[in-house]
Amino acid sequence: MNDRLDPVSVLIGGKAHQAWQGYRIDSDLMTPADAWSLTCAIDANAASPDNIYEGAEARIMLGSDLIMTGLVDDVDEPLNKTSRTMELSGRDRASFLLDCSAPIMSMQQATLKQVVTKAVAQLGIKDVVYQAKPASPQKKVQTEPGQSVWEWLQSACEVNQVWPWFSPDGKLIIGAPDYTTPPVAHLVMRFRPNAKGNNIQSLQRTRSIKDSYSEITVLGQSSGDGDAGQHNIKGVAKDDTMPVYRPKVVVDGNCDSDELATRRANKLMADGRLARERIAIKVEGHRVIKSDGGNPPWAPGMRVHILSEPHGINAVYFLTRRVFTLNKAGARGTDLYFVPDSVWLLNIPFVKASRRKDSGKKKGHYVDSK
Repeated sequence: MNDRLDPVSVLIGGKAHQAWQGYRIDSDLMTPADAWSLTCAIDANAASPDNIYEGAEARIMLGSDLIMTGLVDDVDEPLNKTSRTMELSGRDRASFLLDCSAPIMSMQQATLKQVVTKAVAQLGIKDVVYQAKPASPQKKVQTEPGQSVWEWLQSACEVNQVWPWFSPDGKLIIGAPDYTTPPVAHLVMRFRPNAKGNNIQSLQRTRSIKDSYSEITVLGQSSGDGDAGQHNIKGVAKDDTMPVYRPKVVVDGNCDSDELATRRANKLMADGRLARERIAIKVEGHRVIKSDGGNPPWAPGMRVHILSEPHGINAVYFLTRRVFTLNKAGARGTDLYFVPDSVWLLNIPFVKASRRKDSGKKKGHYVDSK
């Protein structure tokens, strides 16, 4: 679909804007605060739009599909003798968590839900969806001076083997990838550039052991009861696929049991495995092209089958990041970033749909911790 039939529009102050000279709209599961920037031409003799200002809520649409909810961070208005433009940039609602400091506090026997509520309630974020069962309550959770809300939230989620991110409609999701969903697309690159079925403009495969380890040991500490604490907490994870011996020791004061230390070690090991192989692909347009006519916008969390004859790739990969772009020539494209499937955040119990008295079935909605 082209820009006229499937425009990217930004809704600010009840008005829609969609005549762009260029844009970049990023969405990344592993990086907080998805960023966006757009540039448009405006009348040199007209007053600046009064509905566009720093801090205004912005909803970004692709056609009729909502792809991001956030705020305007910056409004730049370059003006010279020949032209005048307006450059808007902002981030999604995770920017609140990334920019603001966490309140200094200490919590005893805190569940993940209690930590999340404390972390985000002060920022007015009330719509939270839990997609994975939290672990047992931690004996002690505390914030450090200068720690951001995101750092506190991320630490609590990692201990529980889940991850926080924001949905396009602005909801905070606490969950994990669902590797049971079928691949949404087949991306193909054969030896001949014009071979039948090719739908990849470019592909780059990167392999590295720089951030991977053969063994990770996590050392924790428990506050205990009274003045008696436990200091011999330990968790170990090993990766037998590493070609060389590379040990690493991590000290984490938030791990107050061997079980939590082991979970933390497994999480760090999974992060290392992600760094072993990454695939970057550029495709035309912003939507998945399906034969059944359902063409959703590309989004992190999708599983995609990739076939690249030159690289010897023929497997399913997990999409962690996508970037929509429009260049000065008017060409629309999407940069896709993949990691190996079923590696990130392993061993997380995904919550199946549960029927509640006040609603229908909600896939992945956390009801209780039983």
